[in-house]
Amino acid sequence: MSTLTQLNDLGMPDEQIAAVRLPLEQASVLPPQAYSDPAIFKLERERIFARSWMPVCHVSQIPEPGNYFARNLVGEPVMAMHGRDGVIRVMSNVCRHRNTTLASGSGSCKGNRLSCPYHGWTYGLDGKLLAAPFMDQVENFERRDIQLPVFRSEIWHGFVFVNFDEQAPSLTAQIEGLEPDVAPYRFEDMEVVELRRRVMPWNWKISLENFSEAYHQPWVHPDTADHEFPAAMAEYADVSGPYGVFHLNQKNSLAVPTFFTPVQGLPQKLLSTVTVFNVYPYLHALTDASTPLWLDFNIKSEVEHELIWNVLLPKGTLKSDTLETELAKFRAFIEPILGEDISVCTGVGEAVHSRFVTPGRYSHMEKTVHQFHNWWLDQMLPPASR
Repeated sequence: MSTLTQLNDLGMPDEQIAAVRLPLEQASVLPPQAYSDPAIFKLERERIFARSWMPVCHVSQIPEPGNYFARNLVGEPVMAMHGRDGVIRVMSNVCRHRNTTLASGSGSCKGNRLSCPYHGWTYGLDGKLLAAPFMDQVENFERRDIQLPVFRSEIWHGFVFVNFDEQAPSLTAQIEGLEPDVAPYRFEDMEVVELRRRVMPWNWKISLENFSEAYHQPWVHPDTADHEFPAAMAEYADVSGPYGVFHLNQKNSLAVPTFFTPVQGLPQKLLSTVTVFNVYPYLHALTDASTPLWLDFNIKSEVEHELIWNVLLPKGTLKSDTLETELAKFRAFIEPILGEDISVCTGVGEAVHSRFVTPGRYSHMEKTVHQFHNWWLDQMLPPASR
């Protein structure tokens, strides 16, 4: 953790930034401008989202050659494409002719090629231009020289990540310390079902921080989450990379009832635990012994983002005749908890715009939030100020 040595360029008071850098027991939270200032969001786009590893999809969402998954990552249209050679690539979703998006949502390319809906330019699954109608009279035009930009990507436990920075360190190397907490669940052997999505009129960090600590449970979830997994029993890990993790322990150390069959071979401790983790900037997941809940973000501005709740299920579950019945039971359990979170985040989203707000202090039960804030400052401060 670094210290502030000279003026920053974030428009936030130096002493308030320095207060975040202190040890947890002495530190204060991020200044409110971090959640409301459009200039800071503009810097986030360049210093965080243009340089960090961001999740695009899960491999189960593009299982066959020709499958694609398109989305907009903080203003950058991309798509993950499953190639004929079996390789998953993440490439630009912008035609090289007149800049329209090539695909939307998810689907499968007909004939293993992707055609632009505007002027019919056609690309292979590797992004190379295959056809450009009525371009035969254009001088100095060579079809073979044109292809969609292909970005750096890595697959980590089934999640497909992209990074627009060619010089960024490898994702898997940076989050190696997270392996013992995540690997036993075998997310790579699961498939995704979307539960719901909703646009939230507040800063994306407010949502991520809410799901990154259990301190709020006794007041926000007294009859749901905290009843079975008391906040006082949560265990927060020390970390050494762009991630955070903590464990919610069942109050009597009993095996947690699950909606689906538990993952085979889990250590005994994980049968009575819910594991919660982030990979920054915004991959978030929590899981019991059988049912990971993956919370995904579509970040639109400093005051708006879309949250997508996905559940990961064992392979083959999507073809089960009882899937909808079991999902209905899971929704009935989880959606009231999510509704409680939305209610309090709404209040935070409104209050950070108050002219009278000053940074509060962290509880020891907000260790993961403190870690995230310091990671955020590491990315956002100019090198000379770190």
